[in-house]
Formats: sequence, C-alpha cells, structure tokens
Amino acid sequence: MRVVFPLFVFLFLVLDTQAQITVSAEIRPRAEFRDGFKRPLNQTERPAFFIEQRSRIYLSYSNEKMDLVLVPQDVRIWGNTDQAGKTDPSLTNFQQAWAGFKFNGAQRFLVGRMELDYDNARILGNLDWAQQGRSHDLLKYEYNGSKNRLHIGLAFNQDANNPEPTKLSETYYQGLNNYKSLQFAWFHHDFKQISTSIIALNEGRQHAPDTGYFMQTAGFNMQASFAPFVFYGEGYYQTGKNKDGFSKRAFLASLQLSFKPTGTYKIELGNDYLSGDKQSSKTNEAFDPLYGTHHKFYGYMDYFYVGSDHGNKGLNDLFLKVNWIKKNWTISMDGHHFSAASAITDEEGIPRSRDLGTELDWTFSYSLAKEVNLKGGYSHLFYTSSMAIIKQAGSLHGQSSWAWLMITFKPTLFQDAQH
Repeated sequence: MRVVFPLFVFLFLVLDTQAQITVSAEIRPRAEFRDGFKRPLNQTERPAFFIEQRSRIYLSYSNEKMDLVLVPQDVRIWGNTDQAGKTDPSLTNFQQAWAGFKFNGAQRFLVGRMELDYDNARILGNLDWAQQGRSHDLLKYEYNGSKNRLHIGLAFNQDANNPEPTKLSETYYQGLNNYKSLQFAWFHHDFKQISTSIIALNEGRQHAPDTGYFMQTAGFNMQASFAPFVFYGEGYYQTGKNKDGFSKRAFLASLQLSFKPTGTYKIELGNDYLSGDKQSSKTNEAFDPLYGTHHKFYGYMDYFYVGSDHGNKGLNDLFLKVNWIKKNWTISMDGHHFSAASAITDEEGIPRSRDLGTELDWTFSYSLAKEVNLKGGYSHLFYTSSMAIIKQAGSLHGQSSWAWLMITFKPTLFQDAQH
C-alpha cells in the first residue's frame, strides 16, 4: 500500500499536463522444476519445484523538457505468506524511479534508480530474466544522435545501517554485494553495415573504512551484417584490483557467426572465452563479467557467473544454436560444450581434465495474443567429474535437468499524447 498512494499522486499531477503519458502493467508467474540447477545435487538432496511471480506497473511521463519513469514491483513465491497474514517477506520496491531533463533534442541528464542495458548485455544488462531485474542508483548523461551515441554514468553508494537523520559521519559501505562507486562511459557508432561500441568502467569497492580497491574494465562490441550472415565480435580487458585487494589481469573474447538461410531458420555458431585464475601468483586472472545478463550466455542452467561459484576457473564455451521462427512461434535448440580456462586439481592436488560437460537447452515462445505470451523450456546437463570438483557437489559423473513454464500478461492500461 505504500506504493499505491504515490502512484495516484503521479497520475493526478500528469493527467492535466501537455505531455505523453503511458501506464502499463505486467503479471509474470513462472513455474520451475530444478533438479541440479546452478550446481549438481548431492545424493541426499531432492529436486525443487516452485512458482515465482513478478507483478509490475510501468508509469512513464514525457514532455518537451522532462522524462519520468516509475516502475513499482512485487516479487514473491506463491505461498510464502499466510492467506490472512500481516507480515510479508516478499520483495516490494521500485525497480525503477528516475527523472530526466532534456536540454536539446539529443541530450539529457537522468538521475535516480534505473536499468543499464548496453549492446548485448554482456557487461551491463537489466537482467530481465530474473523476476526482480537489476537496477542502479546513479546520475547519467546521454547524447543520442542519429549515428553516434554517448552515455556517461556516475554512482556513489551508501547503506542505511545508520540512516537519516542520525547519519552524521562516515561513509563506510558494508554488507552488500555492490560497488561503492562506479564511473562508466559508453560510445556507439553506426556505419552502413557495421555497428561498433566501446565501453570503459571504473568500479570502486570498500574493503574497510579506510581501504578501497578500484578495478577497471574496458572493451569493444562489434556487429557486421552481410546478409544472410551476421558476424559478432567483442573483447574486454580488466586491470586494477578486485574487491579482495588482489591485482587483476583478465580478459574476455567472443566470436559468433549467425546464418539465416531463410526467413524461418537461423543458425548461430560461436565461442565465448573468459580467462581463469592460474593460482600461481597473487594476481587474479579470472575475468569478472560484472553486471551483465549472464543467463543469456553460458547455458540456461546458470552454472557460470549467475550467483554460482565455479572456483575462478574461467570458461571456454563452444556453442551452436538453431532457431525456428514462424508467425506466433519461436522454437530454439542450443548446445554448449564447457571447459575450464585454467587448470583443475582434485583435493589431493592431482591434475584433472578441463572438460566440464555438455548442456542442451530447448525453449519455445508462443504469442497467445498481442499482450499475452507463453514461454517454456527444458535443459539437460551432462557434467563431468571436473565439474563436480569445481562445484564441490554432485557425483563423479552425472546429469542435471531443469524445466520451466512462464506466462506474461503485459497490457497497456492507458496511453495519451496531448498536444
């Protein structure tokens, strides 16, 4: 109910103005059966099944000089609160709450809580697959021209362990898996058949009240279209110090070729390589893909870089994807072969194979109506003993599976453009 009153105030203020107003909603429940999702299950563990729902209202307001977006959301597991209970452990917050000032047709400043979603979401993504999504609190400058785009962002984070009005000293940021400060710049240029982007980030982490570490990430993303082929290439390098204070020297390289022989089929072949830590020095060589939408890459079972540790071994991911698209249907079959980018040893220090296993992902999407979509999928992972070692779970050789079904209702409730 704390969210409802500001929404009515928002509507009351904007309905009488000369502006464009849009109000939409989203209801997105997803059922999941997890039998080894993110890590292999041990023999004493049983599969999980649950239904999680995201409910959102999207409010946007735009006039000649200002943009404003509010996205309140509620994320909950079905049954995690009593039918008539007064306490609720679910997440209810603002997924986005930002305003922007436009000082000419191509430039604006934004401030507040917002999504950062750039290029293919490798480094900065909105994580829309996760019901809660991902948001950042920051100040951002945007220049959006016809061929060139430049975005610059600045963030400074502080926890609320000692909130206002008693917050009179110190800026120590602790207890959250988040950066203390962030500066980034992204530049994009479109050629006739080629688009390129470069990005640079400086992330600050606070280790103690008087100790901070800064890590820099810089790289490029390129797409070249020569029908029926599309070539994708990207590379990133990390230096500085990670959140534990170790020197960082790591990289990511990715190549992908997409072939669309007809309007119905598309075939993609590629390789993602993320360096791993050699553990032979105090320098950390494991690449950190930061705040991207990692579920989109590296297999849908989220064994790598999605809140699931794999021993800083990096990743070499060879993948083949086949997509069939026709009318309201999209059916995809993806295959991934995983291997570690750095050496693996068992508990006795004996070297083991870098081969981690093979994952098969099948997904479908069907548009039931303009504002209603049904999606589902099944994934199966054949993992090796090396995977069990780096995950510290499962048997020497085994299989894991995951199935899900999700329906999304996303209607536009109100839209008005006044002049």
